[in-house]
Amino acid sequence: MLIDFDGFILIGAFIMLLFLLLFFKLHLKKRSMYLLFFSIFYLYLCVVFNYTQFPIIIDENMKKEIGQNIWRDANFIPFNTDHFAITTSILNILLTIPFGFGFPYIKKTNFKQVVLLGIVLGVLLETLQLLSALYAGFTFRYVDINDVIFNCMGVILGYGISKGFTLVYRAFIHKFDIKLNSFLRYIYETNDRSI
Repeated sequence: MLIDFDGFILIGAFIMLLFLLLFFKLHLKKRSMYLLFFSIFYLYLCVVFNYTQFPIIIDENMKKEIGQNIWRDANFIPFNTDHFAITTSILNILLTIPFGFGFPYIKKTNFKQVVLLGIVLGVLLETLQLLSALYAGFTFRYVDINDVIFNCMGVILGYGISKGFTLVYRAFIHKFDIKLNSFLRYIYETNDRSI
């Protein structure tokens, strides 16, 4: 059996987004621009989960052929040369840069919180991979502490890029006295409160 990020899972993710948007709008009285930025961030998270968690393969024959490789191939030693791959590390950084860049548009945050978020995101992704592997009895994805480290680095890097963008954006707005529409104003106000 192959479980992929389509069909019922995709529909469920969309329905959850609708419920969240309704909750934010009706209960928390969030503005339309917040809902837009939240939707973009939510879709990004769906892409991350699709890339890191799916497909999940449940096949007794493959389980017998591959064997219980879950703990055998797991790596809990940082930068262990037996498990270290430059390409994978770079991809893990690139995967989470948008998280660090986009999160300040959803919630005011500081550097310490960003580091914690990076660790939590990395641990969450690896834990979900481990749980799906334990359920299936084998895995093509390996639990690796290096993934957590480089996911966290990507979040921190994204946050740094966001802060740099904030400074340039605000300077540009002031220098050219640009009239702000609701989209540009949301970016400006969010950046203004996050510095």
